[in-house]
Parts: sequence; C-alpha cells; structure tokens
Amino acid sequence: MITDVGYIALIIALFASLYAVAASLVGAQRNDDRFVQSGRTAAMLIFPLVLTACIGLWYALLTFDFGVKYVADVSSRATPLFFRITALWGSQNGSILFWNLLLSAFIFVAMLRTWKEDKALLPYFTATVSVVALFFLFVNLSAANPFARFNFPPQDGRGLNPLLRHPGMIIHPPMLYAGYTSFLIPFAFCIASLAAGRRDNLWLLKSRRWTLVGWAFLGSGLLLGGRWAHDVLGWGGYWGWDPSENMPFVSWLFATAFLHSAMIQEKRGMFKNWNVLLMAVTFISIFFGTSFIRSGLLTSVHAFAQSTLAPLFLGFMVFILLGTIGLWFSRLDNLRSENKLDSWFSREGIFLLQNVLFVSTALTIFLGTIFPTITEAINGTKITVGPPFYNQVAVPQMAVLVILMGVAPLLAWRKANVQTLGRLSVVPIIAAIAGVVLLAVTGAGRLIPLLLLALCIYTFVQTLLEYIRGVQARVHSTGESIPAALFHLVQRNQRRYGGYLVHLGVVLIAVGAIGKGYYGIDVLKNVKLNESFSAGNYTFTYRGISPVPCAFNDCQSVQAAVLVTNSKDGLVVGGVYPHRDSYPVQQYTATIADITGSFNEEVYVILGGWENAGASATFQVYINPMINWIWLGGVILILGFFVAFWNLEPIGEARTAMKVKTVGVPSK
Repeated sequence: MITDVGYIALIIALFASLYAVAASLVGAQRNDDRFVQSGRTAAMLIFPLVLTACIGLWYALLTFDFGVKYVADVSSRATPLFFRITALWGSQNGSILFWNLLLSAFIFVAMLRTWKEDKALLPYFTATVSVVALFFLFVNLSAANPFARFNFPPQDGRGLNPLLRHPGMIIHPPMLYAGYTSFLIPFAFCIASLAAGRRDNLWLLKSRRWTLVGWAFLGSGLLLGGRWAHDVLGWGGYWGWDPSENMPFVSWLFATAFLHSAMIQEKRGMFKNWNVLLMAVTFISIFFGTSFIRSGLLTSVHAFAQSTLAPLFLGFMVFILLGTIGLWFSRLDNLRSENKLDSWFSREGIFLLQNVLFVSTALTIFLGTIFPTITEAINGTKITVGPPFYNQVAVPQMAVLVILMGVAPLLAWRKANVQTLGRLSVVPIIAAIAGVVLLAVTGAGRLIPLLLLALCIYTFVQTLLEYIRGVQARVHSTGESIPAALFHLVQRNQRRYGGYLVHLGVVLIAVGAIGKGYYGIDVLKNVKLNESFSAGNYTFTYRGISPVPCAFNDCQSVQAAVLVTNSKDGLVVGGVYPHRDSYPVQQYTATIADITGSFNEEVYVILGGWENAGASATFQVYINPMINWIWLGGVILILGFFVAFWNLEPIGEARTAMKVKTVGVPSK
C-alpha cells in the first residue's frame, strides 16, 4: 500500500510540475503575481511528493517486497539494512528517482528565497526549473519506472551489485547527482535573466553560491569515485580516463571556467556573452554526459546497462540547446561588455587565458571520450582512445593551468607591472629550483616529472606567500596576533582566500598524480609458499592462503598473507592480506587489495590467483609514491569551498557588505 502511494505521489508530482510551468508563463505574460505565486507553490510541492515516492520505494526495499522488479534486482534477504537503504540509487530506475529527489530539493530551497530585488526573474526561473523537473519525472514514470511489478514475484532477489558495496561508491553517486542537479539553479537564473531582458549582473550574483555548490559536489564526487576505483577495482590506480569519469570531469572543467570568468564580469563588466555560453555549456554537458553514461554505449564499470533513455535525454538536450541559443541571440544587445580588455598582461587577461585552457582541456577530453562511439557509428569499428592520448594532450594544458594559478594573484586589473611580478616571484622560483635539485639528488632524476613538480612548487609557495603577505600587513596595521590576523584576513575576503585554498588543494592533487604516474612501480609475480620477491625498496614473502569470513552473507572469501619488509635494512614494514570475494548469485569475483607503507609511499598488493590449494600464488604489487597527496589535496580543496561559501562575517558586517557591489578578487 505504501509503495503504491509512492507511485501515485510521483504521478501527482508530474502534474504539479506541468502546472508550475503553465502558471508561471501565464503570470509573466499577464504580469499577474497571483499566477506567479501559484506556479511557485506548485514547484515547491514537487519535493514533498517525490520524497513520498522515495519513501514508498524504501519501504519496498526494507520489507523485501520482491514483487517490485527494482527491489528484486538490487537487494536480497541477505543484503544488510544499510545497503538496502542505499540501494535506492543502486541501479538505473532507482537512481533516476533519487535524481528527482535531489533536483526537487534544490528547487524547493531556491523557491524559499524572499525574491525581492530579483522578483522579475521569478516566473521565468520557476518555468525553467519546472520544465526540467517535468522531463525527469516523465522519464521516471515511462522508461525508468522503479515501481514496476512482477506478475509472479520471486522468493528472493539478486542482491546489490558487489561493486557498489563500498563507502566510496555509496557516497560517490549522490555527490555526483547533487552536483549535476544543483547546476539547474544557476542555469535557471541565467535563462530567467535572458527572458526578462536584464542587462545587469543580477543573475550572476544570485547564482554564484549555487554554482559553487554544484562545483564542490561534482569535485567531491570525482574524488570519491577515484577512491572507490583505488580500493575496489584492484588495479592500483585512482583514475583511468574511463568515459564515466571523463564526462563529469568535463562538466567540472566548464564550471571552473565559469567561476573564473564570472569574476571578470563582476569586476569589469566584461565577457557577459561568454558567461552565458559557459553556463549553458556546463548544464548541457551534464545532460549529454548523463545520456551517454545511461545509454549502454559505454564499456565501463561505471556505466548502466543498455536502455531506452538515451533518445529521451538527447532529445531534451536538443530542446534545451535550441531554446537557449534562440534566447541568447535575441538578447545579444543586452549582453554587450561595459569595458574592453586593456592588456593581456593583467589579471583579467590571465583569467581569460585560463578560461581558454579550461575549455580546450574539457573539449579535448570530451572528443577523446566520444570518438570511439563516433567511429563505430561511421564504419562499425570502435577505435579506442586510451590514457596515452589524454596524458599527451590534456595533461600539458592542465600543467599550464597550474602555473597560471600562481601567476594570476600577482597581477593587477587592467594592466600589470612586469617588475612587480618578477620581484614577487623570486622566492617561489628559488623554492622550485631548490626542490627540483633536492629531488634529483635523492633519485627522482627524470626531466618531465621534475619540470612538472617545479611548476607545482612555484605555485604552492606563491599561493602560501599570498597568505603570509596579507597576515604580515594586518599584524603591522592592527597589532593582532598571527592567528587572529589570519582569521580576520580570511573573514574580510573569503572568496579570495577560499579560492587560494582550492588552488593549494589542486597543486597537491597534481603532485600526487605526478608521483603515481611517473615514479610508480608495477610488478606481477608468481611465487611458491614462503618464497620472496622484490618490488622497489620492498621484499614480499608469501605466507599462504586461507578461507576467511566474507563481509556479506552472499559471498565466499579467500585471503592471502604476505609479509612486507624493507629491502635495505630488513625491517618489517607490515603485513598485507589481499583477498578475493566470490558472489555466486551475481557470478562475480571481486579482487580486494590490501595496503601498507607510509603516507608518502603506498604499497598496494593484489591477490591475482593461486594454484594447488595455495602451494603457489600470483601477486600484483604497485608502489605508489605520493598517491595519498591526492586525497589530502581533495580535503583541502573542499575546505577551500567552505571558506569561500560559508559566511564568517558578523551579521552587522554582512549587512554592510550587502550594500556594496559584489566584486571578484580585489586588486592590490
């Protein structure tokens, strides 16, 4: 009964979204606030209705209602309670419902605003978000119905996909979905501003925090996906340029370009057309990536099975694209820049160059991702584009972006001074040279990674110096202690110093990627019981295998014991116990690595197989230098988001600040 109520609630939500579109457009046409407010209320109702639908499906999952096809596909009587709850987004149909939940939640929160100074945008904003909600609800009720039932229910289900039984994969999809769906809000502000014929930056100011939220969720989702791949897939890495990794990364790059470009519009009134285009491309790339991943065209551990969703998504994407282009062209006069670029050697010039690189990197990855599908459609042969292509084409562009992150804060708006840049770069350049020399002396003597690490050191030190200079100036002028000066410095300009934290996080992620990519070691070895082999600076001694209890009731596990010692001094580094888990129902075997080593150098061991009841076994060993810097950098990146997003100012100061026009990074 409760499950049926959920299905009915989803149908009502569809009609509520349809009414919200109609009422809002009628209200805008007639300039009648009654219709506008009625549409707003209808849009807000979508969230409680979709939540009711989710509760209905959760009830079916928790009560083992295997008459519901979705429940039988993603759970079983042996599935633990936690995984029955998270199974809501464990497969295609349920994930669309969960997508609708997040989408409607963001719409609900946006609608709660007072809408005073931006009231003229409300009807068009409501119509835009409701059209998108209408589409996803229609998809859920037609091609991806999670409430469909069997005529003859099975006694038990298949259980959750073993690949999804990991904390990273439990959190990773919600993070990505939240990133995807939250971008609807800034996109709707953009469309509403165009439709209302606005010439100002109002939509940009009102949507900046929403863009930050979407950017942070997408970034967190990508990092969690990398951690899941590292822990579960058993290949020693974190990023393989997989199509399902690439598509959200493309959207994240477009969003990052928009965040940088928005500063120029706020500060100088420039690039208005470009910012509209970037926001539209970001949102449309989300649609394309979603349809691509859910089409069944991909060969990926992340991708969904063959489905009928791709034509629906692509059709709606074309509708959004044509509508946005038409509206954009009709408002070109309203989007003229208020100023011109005075000099390429300026902060806005560097930001523009960063924009070009962000977009070109995104397009490079996008084209490489869809190229196999295009070639297969043309001549029936799928030409694979692998990591070497991305490493040779995309990585150099990202390296230039890293160095520009260090240079940009030193440049003034309008026109910068070469002497000032040179003077402020002395210490970072010395640090970069010293760091490279030290690395070369200690054995890291390869030219390309040393150059890349030099760029990272320069940008890292330069960014730290921005904090140091600011704190020193504040201590000198106010007499505050260093901690107090740092807090008030950040408090006075959270956007700027939060952005610097993000830059520090990105640099650490880059260092981790360089360490793993250029200095990692990969050894595959078959050894007999109590026999040893070496990899890097470590010796591995095989001590045998044995069956052990599996973490889940529907699997069997076999575990190996390996002693790891330091090859130079013979000291014990640790014991590792990699294992293989077999799932008979799903006909799947998971290879789970075990890890030891230190923070700076991870030792990652996989049990590849065994012979004669464990008389010999095969192990894959990865020595991953600096890989943990990736996760540390990710934490700092998200911390930077919170600093930029969260209001640390006292209420009185915040109200005073609201009276001043919001600007980007202030000039020195």
